[in-house]
Amino acid sequence: MMKPIFTLILMTLFTLGYGQTVVIAEDVDQQEETPEFGMNRKHYTHTFLSVLFVAGPPEHHSADVIYGRSRSLEFGYRYKGRLSDTFSVGSEIMGRRSAFHIKQSDAKSVPDTISRDSEKLVFLEAGIGAYTRINFGQRGNYIGRFVDAGIYASWTLHTRHVLFYEEEDVNYRVRKTGMNYPANLNYGLIARIGFNNFVIKGTYRMSELFKESAGLPELPRYALGVEFGLHPL
Repeated sequence: MMKPIFTLILMTLFTLGYGQTVVIAEDVDQQEETPEFGMNRKHYTHTFLSVLFVAGPPEHHSADVIYGRSRSLEFGYRYKGRLSDTFSVGSEIMGRRSAFHIKQSDAKSVPDTISRDSEKLVFLEAGIGAYTRINFGQRGNYIGRFVDAGIYASWTLHTRHVLFYEEEDVNYRVRKTGMNYPANLNYGLIARIGFNNFVIKGTYRMSELFKESAGLPELPRYALGVEFGLHPL
């Protein structure tokens, strides 16, 4: 009587032990599967919004602008591909609206020599960019801290010259389009320092805003501001 009971107990323990071993092995296999898409994974995409203020001197004082009011707004979509825990590369597409508020003076020559109450040049552009990224600090599945260096190119879709003046107690607002002096292609350099969603961003325009045939001095080439990554914290 005791021998069959003892044999049954051994068989039960062996079965339970074998089943427990399989379950543990399966759990380990599942834990080793890492998703490829995520903020600090192999691939990630997100949108962003930038506000940049014109900085730096113009080519000549006759192309002075009103700093603080002259600025750019950007909205774009960015891809990031991780090469290692430290290095990433990426690309982006964006739309940009840049407004240069021209300073009125007797020396003004952009876009003409006529002084008015106020005026601005507005550029609407669509562009692309590419960058390399160095990540630093503690890493996890979030964007974290980083430094970017990159390039951009954009195509001018629309340009308008908006001017305001008063004549015989009447206020006028005039918008001119179809000018032949803006250049079609712009390109330059990008630098960013990021702290997760918050980014300090600077650009340098290497190209000319105006065609050489226009004979106009260049507006300031630098812009500095902030960018907000529209992704989770």
